[in-house]
Amino acid sequence: MRRGDDLPHGRATLIELSYLFYNFVLIILSFFAIPFSLLKILISKGSLHGERWGFYPPGLVKKKRKGLTIWFHAASVGEVRVALSLLAVMKRAYPHHGFMISTTTPQGRAIASQAQGVDAALLAPLDLSWVVRRAVKLIKPCLFLVAETELWPNLLREVKRKGIPVILFNGRISRKSYRFYLPLRFFFRGVLKNFDALCLKSSADRERMISLGASPNAIHVTGDIKFHQIAPPAETEAKRLRRELRLPQDAPVLIAGSTHEGEEEMILQIFKALKVDWPRLILILAPRHLQRIPRVEGLLGSQGVRWVKRTMISDERRPEEVILLDTVGELAAIYGVGTAIFVGGSFCRVGGHNILEVLAHGKGVIFGPHMENISDVAQLVVEKGAGMQVRTPDELRDGLRSIIVDASFRERMGERGIAFLQEHQGALERTMRIVGELYKG
Repeated sequence: MRRGDDLPHGRATLIELSYLFYNFVLIILSFFAIPFSLLKILISKGSLHGERWGFYPPGLVKKKRKGLTIWFHAASVGEVRVALSLLAVMKRAYPHHGFMISTTTPQGRAIASQAQGVDAALLAPLDLSWVVRRAVKLIKPCLFLVAETELWPNLLREVKRKGIPVILFNGRISRKSYRFYLPLRFFFRGVLKNFDALCLKSSADRERMISLGASPNAIHVTGDIKFHQIAPPAETEAKRLRRELRLPQDAPVLIAGSTHEGEEEMILQIFKALKVDWPRLILILAPRHLQRIPRVEGLLGSQGVRWVKRTMISDERRPEEVILLDTVGELAAIYGVGTAIFVGGSFCRVGGHNILEVLAHGKGVIFGPHMENISDVAQLVVEKGAGMQVRTPDELRDGLRSIIVDASFRERMGERGIAFLQEHQGALERTMRIVGELYKG
């Protein structure tokens, strides 16, 4: 790391020692990981897992040599969607540049690889110094944009060492992350100095970043790009999805999105209770992590409900009670067919998931007590009457019942949700102004 960031000599030395210790730990861990990684590379014929070690398809490297490359990095599906919103605007501002997205998860990579405007998608390199050096050398980015809280010390340091502008966009530090970083602030102070600009969601994020050692002059409160992710979709799209899912005509649809362990069982009990009043009710159950699908299948079997996986739906296999969503990246669109929508990760200590995707469809949303990751947004949604926060499974059941039974109540919630999204526009424009100041292209 450069000492030109006006760090006192003693503090700079401490940061250097911290990096040495960080890399020492990574080297030890990598010795245990190498055999496993080699096995995965052999099994997959090097197609994906090799990307984590900086080995990319020859076509990608050749393509990147043809022109300037703007590199986005995002963790998984949610962050990729945010990145794509910014990428679409940057594509117009920098039409002669290539755009690449790296992701931490294969699911995020899959979404990025299918997105319009993305020239290449790959798995992010492991944060080992020699791996990130190889990756940066091959990709040769002219600008590096990092989504939310992807703080990989060696990667950031190597990009910055090459003199490439580094920008954090839609940045946030949750209370949970802040408590983790705070004892290590002597190290993360140096990590944060690698950013030329930190575009943050809120004033609370600004205060936490400053407490961790970020320079106040580098911080800009730009708002949340998630408010821009989806324009209110056409009604015809919802009709198309209803046909594709073979949903019975006029059957009410309960959607439980991004659920975690324990939430599926809870929602199934509520679903059974609601079916007493609405026998034709259909549940679309969407676990957050697809690797849990077999476990959820076992739960559905033990609960005695009739279910079908999304990928198995056909004229011969129509949904009767439950659709198990086993596809990547489709949930945001499927919210459009919902009558009542619950977003998971909120009845367990995960901290909640994106509820704005629901509002974008003109739908009200209901969620549980644990929304720590987006507490400010959740509070505003409730205050505006666009959503409901409940504390217990009984409250969730009663809230869903009230949404299903009262069409005018549903419509009012939906209208308030659209108005709420429109009220909070502007984050993309503010972020683009910062990008334009740091990179002229």
